[in-house]
Amino acid sequence: MLFDIDHIPFSRRGRFLTLSMMTVPGGEGIRALYLRFVAGGDERPSLGRLCRVEFLDEAGNRATPTFELAPEQLIARIGRGEIAFAIGESECLHLRGREAGVRFHLEGSRYDYVYRTPQGEQCLVAAVENVKFIPRTVAGTLDVTGAWQRDHSEKVSFAFSGKTFEASVDFFRTVPSAVHPGHYADALAGVSADFSAWHAHMPKALAGQEEAQRLASYLLWANGVPAGGALTRPAIYMSKNHMINIWSWDNAFSALGVACVDADLAFDQLAVIFDHQDASGLLPDYINDRDVLFAFTKPPVHGWAVSLIEADHPGFLTPDRKTYLCEKIGRQVDYWLTHARADDKTLPGYFHGNDSGWDNATFFAEGGPVVSPDLPTFLILACDTLATLLEDDPVHAAEWRAKAEDLQNLLVELLWTGETFCARLADDPARILPDRNLIQFMPLLLGDRLPRAMVQKLVARLTDGGFITEWGPATESPQSPFYEDDGYWRGPIWAPTTLLLWDGLRRQGEMELARTIAEKFCSLAAKNGMAENFDARSGRGLRDRAFAWTSAAYMLLAASLSQDQP
Repeated sequence: MLFDIDHIPFSRRGRFLTLSMMTVPGGEGIRALYLRFVAGGDERPSLGRLCRVEFLDEAGNRATPTFELAPEQLIARIGRGEIAFAIGESECLHLRGREAGVRFHLEGSRYDYVYRTPQGEQCLVAAVENVKFIPRTVAGTLDVTGAWQRDHSEKVSFAFSGKTFEASVDFFRTVPSAVHPGHYADALAGVSADFSAWHAHMPKALAGQEEAQRLASYLLWANGVPAGGALTRPAIYMSKNHMINIWSWDNAFSALGVACVDADLAFDQLAVIFDHQDASGLLPDYINDRDVLFAFTKPPVHGWAVSLIEADHPGFLTPDRKTYLCEKIGRQVDYWLTHARADDKTLPGYFHGNDSGWDNATFFAEGGPVVSPDLPTFLILACDTLATLLEDDPVHAAEWRAKAEDLQNLLVELLWTGETFCARLADDPARILPDRNLIQFMPLLLGDRLPRAMVQKLVARLTDGGFITEWGPATESPQSPFYEDDGYWRGPIWAPTTLLLWDGLRRQGEMELARTIAEKFCSLAAKNGMAENFDARSGRGLRDRAFAWTSAAYMLLAASLSQDQP
């Protein structure tokens, strides 16, 4: 069962409001359902935790429910009773119950409190989370507790009960809406229509993988959050479990995944990061509604992604989008060529593993700066994209083509060993860093820029080096002494690298191998969901289990395979 609340949060696009399972603080590993508001980023220990949800049977005793999760609603079954949750308009949780009850315990910060509004309603304030909420009943009983203690309220909770009840919890930052939430049935109808319209535009499911396709569609939809604060546009977070930010290469994969549904949203995923581009051309590592972090950055995959979107969806690059992306991607390339290398006779490098996106990969075991073959590859592709975008400006187009040629020559001169492309320390360029990782195959993306003899050696190394397991391409070969089953970038299978490798093989005409990799990854996701990464030997889903870029890669690879289905 892929739709499992133990791993998959319940939310809706354009909302911070989320219900998900979390470990209870001080609970010795016990997990419970939490009501959350996932604004503010993932550096906060709370991760938006507001209230622990406690379920009650018909007699009012604590009970352990079983859950049924669907995109439209979450149902908790308690004996012969049940409680259903749906997310309505704005940030509003709707509930409907029978022969059961539910209590929400506010487990927040020092200054949490309850007050009565001028309209006589009880309002709860989660101070550090910077959100307020008003519980209301349409039918049934509402019970709010919270004893005042000098400057805060203690043991704050609210509960809904009754033979049958219908209720809502309305979230807001400043003042409540003058319009009260409607009924549960209306909220359910609205969210059902929203998801159905979204899902209808997704590529058709592979035979036997209908649930996986629906889960990938749901996560790309449900991981969406609204514009506001530092989020200049609607954004797709990587997850509403732990990774509650949008990173500046994850965004490109999310854009690829939703371009078939909503071209504006796809463009927004690129622009929400580029809107914060520094004058130097540097992109932030990540953003959320509160923070823009420049301590790191991410690899410049955006030129590649834009070209791929336009190839699959002609017309995506409207004149306005083309103008915007020309300027932004051009400055991005100039950052790497100006600020990340000593001179134009050297290649740019990554200062930290996080900059490369391969945070703890073996080629960063000694720190940085590291010069690796993926970075010039992405920059060459960006230059090619810019030359295409500037087809009406032949002078500037020629300048970008010249930069691409210079990078191509340096890539071969400095990183081709005669057998493969290697990574080197900028301060010790004569020494080759550990080379049992997938990074060496990223130049396959250069297509016919690579001589066929190089391609043949790379493909042979890929197939003979143990990289492609039963489940797909391992980031570190299981034959490597540095391989770890749950080693993050030291072994596990990742969606973005799988997609990049697949596209590189396609560009080299290696269609059978590309198809094999697509089939393996789709089978992996169909069995183990849309995890952050996967154990390369067992296929087990690792880390965060509700990831957007995994969903995007699955959709693209499944779509490529479905084209061959009758």
